[in-house]
Amino acid sequence: MHSMNYIKKALILLLTLIMVVSSLSFSASAASAPTNKTVQTIYNFLIDEMGLNSAAACGVLANIEKESDFNPNLYGDSGSSYGICQWHNGRFDNLKKFCNQNGYSWKSLEGQLYFLKYELETQKSTTGYILDKLNVPNTADGAYTAAYNWCYYFERPSNKVAKSEARGESARDKYWPVYKLEYNIGDVNNDKKINSADALRALEFAVGKTTLTKSQEKAADINKDGKVNSQDAFIILSISTGKLSIDSYK
Repeated sequence: MHSMNYIKKALILLLTLIMVVSSLSFSASAASAPTNKTVQTIYNFLIDEMGLNSAAACGVLANIEKESDFNPNLYGDSGSSYGICQWHNGRFDNLKKFCNQNGYSWKSLEGQLYFLKYELETQKSTTGYILDKLNVPNTADGAYTAAYNWCYYFERPSNKVAKSEARGESARDKYWPVYKLEYNIGDVNNDKKINSADALRALEFAVGKTTLTKSQEKAADINKDGKVNSQDAFIILSISTGKLSIDSYK
């Protein structure tokens, strides 16, 4: 009983520290937090709504970064291009029309993602039949191929071969290591050990103070109930203090 009380007090202390650190660091982190959240939202949409695998989603992310730096309100080409994919001229008009007809704001990330899905699924010749070309192996090389194809057939910028190669390398080397669905249960920060830092990260996510990749969510959901909450953080902390065994959760 004494040990359980100790763990509960430790968990409460962790939560208190989260609140204090969050309040102190809000101003410093405010600029970067929306970008991280936006990237995760786009990735989740590509996986959950469009059915892409992780490699294909990484390929798309590498391209959106170069097109707009994940800014849904970015204008380009002297105001004739707009949004995360820099839809140009008539396609910009189509974005507005689709969103207005379907109850979305064309300035919102949500509206642009659903328009992207609509455009890829219904305007296949215009978009270079790109969905077929995103059917890639769920590997680092698959991420490269997806990014290359997205740039070459969908974005079609000037000097597209060199840019397609650069975006392929970004998908393979920058995004794939972060978003591939490989994880060790309980090791939320993927440092090859389970300790209080993992419990803290899980708890931060549970109270909305941070985002996690899909792999990190899988690692944090240690009781495998489909959600990450304070119970998962408590279990991870108990494992880190030797009160529970990781073998019971593998």
